[in-house]
Amino acid sequence: MNYKTKQSELIEEYLRANADRHLTVDDICAGLKNEVGRTTVYRNLERLCKSYTVRKYILTDGGSACYQYADCGTQSRHFHLKCLKCGRLFHLECEHLKEIDGHIRAEHGFAVDPTRTVFYGLCENCLSQQKEVSE
Repeated sequence: MNYKTKQSELIEEYLRANADRHLTVDDICAGLKNEVGRTTVYRNLERLCKSYTVRKYILTDGGSACYQYADCGTQSRHFHLKCLKCGRLFHLECEHLKEIDGHIRAEHGFAVDPTRTVFYGLCENCLSQQKEVSE
């Protein structure tokens, strides 16, 4: 089905307006002030992912996911950093990792999926707060 409903337009507009963020289903529902049901959000996210309008990122082995509007200037293959303290997810555009990605593909015959590749640690802000506490 390719027709647009009011709810699907609200969801897509919310994602577009927040294209610089990684959003969970809870974030989307809260941002839309529960104008759209959770099942409708899931159904539309699935449709938007299939059409490559939205990207889905898997953050944990348990399947926790977040979504991002794909037309946000981050179309290239990139990895992610996840802060264990504040929970923020960052895009990581790094030539060294692209080299490693290429090496793994060429030398080991394995294609890394950057949408599922997350490096866990502490962000600069949380790391500086941790240093202040230990001083």
